[in-house]
Amino acid sequence: MTTAVAINEVLKEECIILDVDCQTKEQIISQLTDLLCQTGAVTDKAAFLNDVYLREELGSTGFENHIAIPHGKSAAVAKTRIAVGRLRRDIPWETIDGTKVRLVILFAVKESDKDVGHIKMLARISIALGDEDVVEQLLNVEHREEMFHLLLSRSGA
Repeated sequence: MTTAVAINEVLKEECIILDVDCQTKEQIISQLTDLLCQTGAVTDKAAFLNDVYLREELGSTGFENHIAIPHGKSAAVAKTRIAVGRLRRDIPWETIDGTKVRLVILFAVKESDKDVGHIKMLARISIALGDEDVVEQLLNVEHREEMFHLLLSRSGA
């Protein structure tokens, strides 16, 4: 039986960036992938990006409340990890509610980890992000430590 993965196993403070100056979803996904590469979670940036964009072609990963959760299951992922980027200004993204995106949570999932546990973790984060108060806090925290602790506490770490 597969158990849910705890968010503190895959979210690291060094994989959170605030007030990023990007104009497109490609730019922010690339910057977040750089963080994942720097921390050893992703071993091949080009291969991982290719897998993320293949997933994007299946349907947009833009949700509501200015949030997007792009993700890729990839052989280029050495360690399942999440990278989070809050943008300085909203950028275009296909979203459920038609809003632009300001908070991007990129999931890098190792091929061997693409099981129910990671789906449950994604669901828990999505539920937390459905709370407008939580989103408001995430969009306004001043330090990445605050975002890190808020995500941990709201996603059932």
